[in-house]
Amino acid sequence: MSVSQPVRSDRHPTAPGRAPAASARRAGALVSRTPVALPVSLVAFAVAALGSGGREIWFDESVSWLTTTLPWPELRHLLGNMDLTHALYYLALRGWTALAGDSTLALRFPSVVGTAVAAGALTLLGAKLYDGTVGVTAGLLFVAIPSVSRYGQEARSYAWVVALTVLATLALVGALDRPSWPRWVRYGGCLLALTCLHAVAATVLAAHALLVGSAFRRGGARRAWALTVLVVAVAAAPLLYAASRQADQVSWITRDQAALARFPRELFGSLPVAVTFVGTGLLGAAVLWRRRRALLRPLLVWAVAPAVCCYLSHPLVHLFLARFVLFTLPAWALLAAVGIAVPVAALRRALPAGGPAAVLGAAVLAVAGVGLPGQVEARRSPVPGEADYRAAAALIDRRYEPGDGIAYSGWRGWSAPLPMAYQLRTTPRDVFLAVPPGRSGGFWAIDCVDPAPCLGDVRRIWLVVGGAGDPYEGIPPARAELLRREFAVTGTDRFVGVVVVLLARRSGP
Repeated sequence: MSVSQPVRSDRHPTAPGRAPAASARRAGALVSRTPVALPVSLVAFAVAALGSGGREIWFDESVSWLTTTLPWPELRHLLGNMDLTHALYYLALRGWTALAGDSTLALRFPSVVGTAVAAGALTLLGAKLYDGTVGVTAGLLFVAIPSVSRYGQEARSYAWVVALTVLATLALVGALDRPSWPRWVRYGGCLLALTCLHAVAATVLAAHALLVGSAFRRGGARRAWALTVLVVAVAAAPLLYAASRQADQVSWITRDQAALARFPRELFGSLPVAVTFVGTGLLGAAVLWRRRRALLRPLLVWAVAPAVCCYLSHPLVHLFLARFVLFTLPAWALLAAVGIAVPVAALRRALPAGGPAAVLGAAVLAVAGVGLPGQVEARRSPVPGEADYRAAAALIDRRYEPGDGIAYSGWRGWSAPLPMAYQLRTTPRDVFLAVPPGRSGGFWAIDCVDPAPCLGDVRRIWLVVGGAGDPYEGIPPARAELLRREFAVTGTDRFVGVVVVLLARRSGP
């Protein structure tokens, strides 16, 4: 179907906003014969993989790594206290690292694959909902978003949340197009995995309800969808209930004016990219209002409703965080693709042969150019706002002597041990450690109540300081006094966000 082909009827479509059944079958056959998704997936894989092993992991990624190292009883203890909403991802990552190891590239590789899957599935979804040109354009625009690269090369679940959102929507469109129980089971499986991977993503069901409502004149599909959603809800309810009891874990998230102002930049990874996608998305909405009105409603709800829901529900649960709604980016890419591809196709008679493709390619490249600074920023090491623990660990590795100890102070003292433990190749003893992260039931360590017996007779201590002031600031007074009395500062090295101070035991009284 040509991009500019008008819709003959919107009263009883077999897919949202599509032409009658015969046309839909021809379009579906074309998509099935043409591997349009593969090139886009390869581009997405290449972009996400670029630099994925170079940027150092930050705290959240070190948490993912920690879960791959814990014995099963300690992992169950940890998930019983926090992060249960990420349990499915942690289990999958645990299986993957058992095969591939825990290098930075290995930890992030599943997310790279998830990004490629999301881009390919989005290409197919756009082809089914509109046509192949819109599908390919949407897939490429999706790849051009800097935050797709940022979280596509991060050892967290977000890339697969996005992928499963698109796969679930694609499965739903397939089930609506040609209903059968295997297709509904496929949709239910994607939806269950998505809900268990990140409960916020279940808000995409609002868009799915609109797709179902506009797709069929028969009630059978609606009943099948409702039954599928009910089964998924029952299956996911125990996990969601248990995870809801850990809501204190996200209590730090705010929705003040500053959080609202930075939300578009954080969602798209760049403010110019956010402006570009919202602008072209609104143009796409105007096109759909004229051509495929039944498709406009679910895409707008998919793009906007999850963030609005997180904002409005903030008094109950604090979820207004851009990375929690990254799964809305495919909807923005689809709207932007319509806004770019359809006007270009309308000019085909005024352009020479191959002209529309060239103009469309130039438009996609222009969007990618707008996002280039954001792509560079997404690969910056360390992550903005994080400390350069890799450089700090490299210094300790070079100068380590057998018997050295390590300790932490400053405002980053609670979060530094995990990323430092990942980066360190030597194993200096944490001199004040009583219970390590994970075994403590959280991501933090529990220190000794009485520091003197824990300190023992260690001769040198690498003090990792999360600030540029007094190295003893932010630690208990008794411990600070002990270190001042027993040790002298023999070296200080400063890195981004972290200072490493070498303490040596005093020889005299």
